[in-house]
Amino acid sequence: MHNCTLTAHAALAALIAFSLAGCAQVHESYKSTRQFYHTHINRPAKLAVDDKVLLDNSEQRLVHRVMPIDEELARLEKALDAMAAPPSAEEASAFLGRFPWLTGLYMVAPDGTLGAGVPGAPLKQLDFSPLLEVAPKTVPRDLRSCVQDSSFGPEVLIARPFLQEDKLVVLLVAAFDFRALLPYAESPGEMVVRTADLLLWSGDIDHASSPMADVDWSSMLKSRTHGKLSKNGSSMVWVTRHIAETPVVFAVAAQ
Repeated sequence: MHNCTLTAHAALAALIAFSLAGCAQVHESYKSTRQFYHTHINRPAKLAVDDKVLLDNSEQRLVHRVMPIDEELARLEKALDAMAAPPSAEEASAFLGRFPWLTGLYMVAPDGTLGAGVPGAPLKQLDFSPLLEVAPKTVPRDLRSCVQDSSFGPEVLIARPFLQEDKLVVLLVAAFDFRALLPYAESPGEMVVRTADLLLWSGDIDHASSPMADVDWSSMLKSRTHGKLSKNGSSMVWVTRHIAETPVVFAVAAQ
């Protein structure tokens, strides 16, 4: 576990440092970023970490805040991916015990109908239909995800499809409010977290007046996965972490 953590820190540190150094090749596509995380974090592999990566204070703060959350998400993704069959009610309850920040586990039929769940019904009104679509450049068995807004705040959905002869039989959907992960992060009030469409967390930062607010994130995330933004004398450094196919942007103020 210690080696995995060091590997992940080194990999993310290298990613951020490469970006902020202004290298012409730092703009990675969604595919390369997803491959990076599934190779080096979600499915850890050995990395060459002999070269020292020099990070300034802002970059170090970003790494320290992203990594504990990333580790929790990676644990969940691995656990879902390793399931050989949909869990029983007892197994689902035990799964929720392993991930106390989840709000529920739900079985969804191919037509989007909600079946069994733990707890029995979601507290938030959720639309599972986006999870029934296979994203471009993915295969039917890949984990799927979406983020939805509600009157109680955004909810992140990550689904494990179970197939029979390449046809969807059922989706196992793990749901959580991103704010439940904040206790794992150091000084979460200093961090902004968002998707292309939704603000998940802004802490003590006024997101509307920050450099993050004036960005067309849907367009930005098609070609970039990390960088630095400036506005009215303030700057923020940011990096994305994909939850399945959904890029989530983490940012802290540059110092």
